[in-house]
Amino acid sequence: MTIPVIEQADLELLATAYPDLDFTDPERQAVLLENATKDVQAAPGSGKTTLLAAKLFLLSQKWCHSNRGICVLSHTNVAGEEIKKRLSVTPTGAKLLDYPHFIGTIHAFVNHFLALPLLRSQGSSVDVIDNDIFAARATSLLPRKFKLHEWVKRNPNQGPDAIKTLHYEGADLKLAWATGKLPGEGSASHRLAYDLKNDLAGRGVFCHDDMFAFAERLLRQWPDITKRLSWRFPLLLIDEMQDTSWAQEDLLTRLFDDTVVIQRYGDRNQRILSSAKDSNKLSFPKAEFLSVKTTKRFPKSIAEAVSAVQEHGEAVEAAQRHNAPSPVLMLYETPSATSVIEQFGKIVLRTLPDETLRLGAVKAICARKQGAANADPGRHLMDYWPSYMLTGPAVAGEESAFRLLSAPPAMGVSHLNLDRRARDVKRAILLALRKAGNKAVADVRDASGLIRALEAAGEDSSSVRLLCHELAVGRGHAVDATSWSATLDLMYTRLTPLLPAGLNRIGFHALPIFEVPQATPTAALPANECVARVGDRQVRVQIGTVASVKGETHVATLVLEAHGGLARCFDLQTALGNISDGNRIDARTTDTVRGLYRNLYVAMSRPTHLLCLAMNRDRAKKQHVDNLAAKGWTVVIVPP
Repeated sequence: MTIPVIEQADLELLATAYPDLDFTDPERQAVLLENATKDVQAAPGSGKTTLLAAKLFLLSQKWCHSNRGICVLSHTNVAGEEIKKRLSVTPTGAKLLDYPHFIGTIHAFVNHFLALPLLRSQGSSVDVIDNDIFAARATSLLPRKFKLHEWVKRNPNQGPDAIKTLHYEGADLKLAWATGKLPGEGSASHRLAYDLKNDLAGRGVFCHDDMFAFAERLLRQWPDITKRLSWRFPLLLIDEMQDTSWAQEDLLTRLFDDTVVIQRYGDRNQRILSSAKDSNKLSFPKAEFLSVKTTKRFPKSIAEAVSAVQEHGEAVEAAQRHNAPSPVLMLYETPSATSVIEQFGKIVLRTLPDETLRLGAVKAICARKQGAANADPGRHLMDYWPSYMLTGPAVAGEESAFRLLSAPPAMGVSHLNLDRRARDVKRAILLALRKAGNKAVADVRDASGLIRALEAAGEDSSSVRLLCHELAVGRGHAVDATSWSATLDLMYTRLTPLLPAGLNRIGFHALPIFEVPQATPTAALPANECVARVGDRQVRVQIGTVASVKGETHVATLVLEAHGGLARCFDLQTALGNISDGNRIDARTTDTVRGLYRNLYVAMSRPTHLLCLAMNRDRAKKQHVDNLAAKGWTVVIVPP
């Protein structure tokens, strides 16, 4: 099959479909007009996901096959939802959101077409596919394996992490672990760890890597699946390709043959989420790739700093924006580390007007959550914000609707990411319907497929849509026992038509998914936020890791210095010379240190207006600080 050809005249449609976007530059037009297999290397803020969505819109105008479609894969739900949002604004674009097309994460694709069909054919049940829940369940069951439990206690730096990341690997479902270490095959501890893994599998509890092992098993048993998938999807588009691990890339290569046109989009400088195993085999971007090196996110001053920590390719280009605030270097004494985030908030308030702050989030991010480095702060996020809450599943690994539905303190007060809020709400509703026994959603793993599954089963989804809206924008849910009960009453009222006969209000309230976690008081959960005030103005600074904000855009970003663990050095201390002098990474830099630079590249490329870096004053060389000041940076000494 020859896929539709996009021609120069077709590009005129974009001005009408997306009047707020500009696709007239040669770089972006080359990507839109490319009809063959090709890689696209795109700078941060270049709008590669939007560019991909525009290409899909143009293809939708010419796609005429009712049973063959386009497959679009990404690594995060955020990217997938952005593509769907762009397509849904036009009737022809919206056609790509349904059969025979597929738009979703790589994990969702593997689950839907490979892993879950294999498990169902074997009569295996699947309760949950989630790394955090698996880790909590594995930890809770560990004491039942006495000898293994004792070994783990004797090896605290290796054992716990290995137990939390146990997974099947390859078609033979060998036991493996992502981090940490366990004794090798043949040992009693290894056999007990395999028993523990199999126990959880028998309960239907899996992690994401398990699904790739089941996919490998299916491919070995039915190699004809390659021809079937290649016929079904003659065009494969992959977003965020830099985050694909070698195991994932290798699987995708074997799933689609050379009849399929494959276009891969990404930025190799942002590769921080993929596994380091066999990373030298990764092929993105292949020779003669297309390049989009111009950013539309941030001004030239930030682009220069980002380019200084860039590992590969041409420097990021940005237009000189008039009245753009100068980047800021914050230097703190060791006792002042915990006041850095609040001081950043005050800098934001003094620098940016309210109309700018309303455009997006203000965030403080660090490469590491916690660590044990023997050095002065800041080594990790806990040095700057000791009360940082490591969010996760409830006790014993059960997902908690209470946590999913808890209204963030920022709701109604400051900018809030409603995309994430809506996903949490939809997830809570999906879990409630599954626990209640609704057969239409029994096999739905991704909450984005909830409405689609109900409608495919002939159910009326209007009450669910209304409930999603009420829970997403309503305030006060789950803040105390009274309001939590009222929230459950609302859910019961809206979901009654979808609940099994005989399940009354009391029974619905009693579903395990609605239990309030014992470790959480029935009051508002502490937020990973800092409120800074200057006069009668205030701003909420959201706090998180670099990995948690990947793909996001902020109004202002604070990058907090971190210790690199295996690299045994501090990221900003190592990179400050590059940033101050404008020199690129030394060719002799080790792989572990290059990883620090990639984290900084991702972190520093988030803001549209204000970039701040914060580091311990004792680790900042005077020459580097003076050079930054000479380049127009603002240097701030954090008060004690």
